[in-house]
Amino acid sequence: MEPCETGEPGYIVTQGANVMNGYVGQGNASREVFRKGWYTGLRDIGFALRGRDGFLDYYWMTRDSALLIRGGANYSYEQVAADLSRVLIEDFNMKPEQFKLAVVGICSETEHEDNCCVTIELTGEAASMQSTLEEQFIARASRRVSKGSRPDYVRFAKIPVSFKGAVLFPKLKREFGEALNTKGNNK
Repeated sequence: MEPCETGEPGYIVTQGANVMNGYVGQGNASREVFRKGWYTGLRDIGFALRGRDGFLDYYWMTRDSALLIRGGANYSYEQVAADLSRVLIEDFNMKPEQFKLAVVGICSETEHEDNCCVTIELTGEAASMQSTLEEQFIARASRRVSKGSRPDYVRFAKIPVSFKGAVLFPKLKREFGEALNTKGNNK
């Protein structure tokens, strides 16, 4: 954890006697969200500005979540990606090593529900599949997967990952948002 400057967006964390000191019976979950007494599991992003009184006023911006919100239900990015990866494997006869697929939710049409935004990264040997996937992936996937996993947009690009190989969802979401603002989206 690194502190943010005034006005700089960052994760909201909290500490104090009024904050739970762990999840009872869930040691692994507790270790993931507590750092040196600070509760880091809120996943909210905000910033602070000095008010006229000299005190900091905190402003909420967004929530860093790996959940796709559709029809009032939450769907895990990983589960949706697994459902859509099966479509590539079963409908397009692709091998798992020929692609990476990641999903993020972006509210582009309504503020109440996320659009399922799919990024597919093809390996060199699978690059010839791109035009077929551009034409057919959304339609085929929409017939095969649950409502929560139906793709709205698909793009073909490199998926940003950490040095451990984990998808960097905030960066992917930002890149996809930029792509939605330009041409070349399939819906």
